[in-house]
Amino acid sequence: MEYTEIFSEKLISLVKEKLNSIGEVKTVKFVRVETGMSLMAAKKLVDACKE
Repeated sequence: MEYTEIFSEKLISLVKEKLNSIGEVKTVKFVRVETGMSLMAAKKLVDACKE
């Protein structure tokens, strides 16, 4: 799935920044709070941003 088609570039760049600064687990929590996503969806987004 191409997340750039679904989510804004701003969110994706913010997720990448958070990954570098606070780590994967806290980034997943951040995404869930900001977007209301489920745990699995947030984890998939974070994983996609790592690549």
